[in-house]
Amino acid sequence: MDDERMVDADDTTAAARGAQARANLVAALRECGELADAVATFDGNELLEVLTYLDSLRFVMAESGQLLAGVARGEQG
Repeated sequence: MDDERMVDADDTTAAARGAQARANLVAALRECGELADAVATFDGNELLEVLTYLDSLRFVMAESGQLLAGVARGEQG
């Protein structure tokens, strides 16, 4: 019985991590879209700030995408 509860808790934790990863990925993708105009029009320090921020979003997208893919693979098999 305890093993079954541990599996249920693991599934719940994985589902929660997957949901958070999905939310983070969606938010980062939306922010990237919103920053397109800034990249198109800014120059100098403003452009560098936007590019630095985009790098941080890229990290969030990579990490969240990998986590979400792992959760999705776990659901399949």
